[in-house]
Amino acid sequence: MAKKKTARQTNPPLTQGKITQLKRDRVASILAVVLGLLSVREGGSVLLGLTKPAYYVIPWLVWYNVAMGAVSVVAGIGMWMRRAWRINLSVNVLAFHGIVFFGLIGMQQYGQAVAMNSIFAMMFRTFTWIVIYLLLKWNRQDQAHD
Repeated sequence: MAKKKTARQTNPPLTQGKITQLKRDRVASILAVVLGLLSVREGGSVLLGLTKPAYYVIPWLVWYNVAMGAVSVVAGIGMWMRRAWRINLSVNVLAFHGIVFFGLIGMQQYGQAVAMNSIFAMMFRTFTWIVIYLLLKWNRQDQAHD
């Protein structure tokens, strides 16, 4: 009886547990898009009168959240597609969120009505964008083609 030769299947080389920049960009992209869509959904429902929060709502903050939610979705798509402007846009989104976050804290300290929900939500957005930015910049100097 003749033995059949079986084709040996070769597996692609393992990255030895290394997380590539592409993977980090993809995680950052997903975070940005999800956070952006949530902001548009929540803010949009308040603007359209579909929901009425049980706390004080600052009208300009709702508009800001919806606008920056849309920008976050665009940034996330740019991250996924690895556009050249993705890091600059992420820095700008992070800066705006940081300014608004500290502005809300300042408003509260000076006695203006600011809901703790708004402060916590802006804190969450700010820290999520810190993570997104760090994912985009982590080991970037090793990537000559980026």
